[in-house]
Amino acid sequence: MTDLLTATRRIRPDDGDRGTAQQRPLAVGAAFAGAVASLSVLVGCLALALVGWFASDAGGHGRTSDALRVGADAWLLGLGAHLDLTGARLTFVPLGITLVCVYVAHRLGRWAALSSAVEDRAAAGLGTVVLAGIYGVVALLTAVLASTPGVEPHLLRAFGGGVVVGLVGGGTGIAAGAGHDTGWWSRLPAGVRCVARGALGGVLLLLAVSSALLAFSLITDLTAAANVLARLHVDGPGGALATVLVAALTPNAVLLTGSYLLGPGFAVGAGTVVSPTSVVLGPVPAFPLLAALPSQGTPPWWTAGLLAVPAVCAAVATRLALRRDPVDEFATAALRGLLGGLVGAVLLTALLSVAGGSVGPGRMSVVGAPTLATLAAAVASMVVGGVLGGLVTVASSRR
Repeated sequence: MTDLLTATRRIRPDDGDRGTAQQRPLAVGAAFAGAVASLSVLVGCLALALVGWFASDAGGHGRTSDALRVGADAWLLGLGAHLDLTGARLTFVPLGITLVCVYVAHRLGRWAALSSAVEDRAAAGLGTVVLAGIYGVVALLTAVLASTPGVEPHLLRAFGGGVVVGLVGGGTGIAAGAGHDTGWWSRLPAGVRCVARGALGGVLLLLAVSSALLAFSLITDLTAAANVLARLHVDGPGGALATVLVAALTPNAVLLTGSYLLGPGFAVGAGTVVSPTSVVLGPVPAFPLLAALPSQGTPPWWTAGLLAVPAVCAAVATRLALRRDPVDEFATAALRGLLGGLVGAVLLTALLSVAGGSVGPGRMSVVGAPTLATLAAAVASMVVGGVLGGLVTVASSRR
């Protein structure tokens, strides 16, 4: 009797909802996940563009295809694809769209791993490559279809951006669904874990303070933001669309606020600077987020104290990291704080480098933070903060 029974597959307790569909190869599920991850966000951008087109003038100007191209171009910008316009080049990346793309790719990559057969790490790697390749192909085809004589997306950057989103979002999702993301952290040396915690913690703390400062600036000058919306004559749907645009650009604003706290500040047009020690502005676009900009002229004396924020964030992050992996020697703690601050400064500068770009012709071709000056300021402040945080932690533990 037992010879006639069909063999059943042993299901691990952590298989979750994989069920019988786990027999499907991961490459097949990853291909489907890559297509859905890319097309879902693209369709969402197309729908928002259509809503904005009808909300602005009830479709009185332009055609439906023009609105669809705007939505496709916005999605491609989120992937890092530059747009060559007539007389200008658009290189600004709306990081809100980028984060949505990465999140959706992560969730669908995890679904693909949970609902497919993942024999080993090689299969997971192949699934990641397939998902990223499908994502890149969809982005490339979208760039080709959206190209017009007046607006031409950069094809290679569109494909590369789609591949990167698929690798980062889809790869982490597949690793999480396959269970390959567990255990590796504990196998790292304690010093490496401490440096990584200090670096990431310092960056996250600085971005948290930047978010709070940006929100405070907007709240204290809500009248300016309301005046901008009033001049644009937006109604209910138009206001909703403006809210979506603000959300798409909020991560960029948070990062640029971080460059403000570091000292070099950022530019909102050629020849402008916004920093704790100097504010030089010219005409700026009518956009609600820009109401958070400080007034022209010499800032109050107390704004110079904001320059200490990055060092304090690095010190706090180092102290928290050393409490997880404690040491007894001042030299070791100082070295870990130094390396954590250095890695955090490089990571923060890399993020700031993608937060700006060209948003139009003329003076608006320069928006963002100066990379070299920002790196120098970040290294100086976060390394000092990390070293001080390490020394104070050891001193307090000995006492």
